[in-house]
Amino acid sequence: MKKIYLVSSVLVLGLIGGAIAVPCAILADSDGAVTDSAASNAATQGAVITTTGDHVITPQRASDVFNDMFDNEKNPVSRFVLDPGYGHLKIFAKNTGDSTITFSLVHTDSGKQYIVKTIGAHKKLLWDSVNSFSLGLRSGNYEIQWRANGDIVHVTTWGVSETDSPKVTPQRNRF
Repeated sequence: MKKIYLVSSVLVLGLIGGAIAVPCAILADSDGAVTDSAASNAATQGAVITTTGDHVITPQRASDVFNDMFDNEKNPVSRFVLDPGYGHLKIFAKNTGDSTITFSLVHTDSGKQYIVKTIGAHKKLLWDSVNSFSLGLRSGNYEIQWRANGDIVHVTTWGVSETDSPKVTPQRNRF
């Protein structure tokens, strides 16, 4: 009988020990999904490359630089800063008005005007700096000046910058 009690005691202690160790190794996120602690630690350390099975996950080093909606102004301005190393820029704009909009991108520190673009009434535009400036834009302060030939500007717009890739993708899916 002693052997049975000893084996069952060891078995119970092993189960209790496993129950204590398992929660330390498994974490649940706010959506209830379960991840292992190694993946969780990698996600909190910034730009770390993580492998899952045979897939490599490389966090994108991108930054939303502006997010504006203008509906009451004749000459609104979007202002933002491109940090050093984040010189690849995408501008997304949706003209919700009845007038054609013209906008210009200006590096205010130097006065250099990079682009002038137009967006037809009720049209969308995606501009990617990689197509025109393959090495990227200089860091510093920028303005986008929005005009609608004297009419009120109706535009929803945002910009995303990235470190070194032509594969800049929006942080939001609103188009």
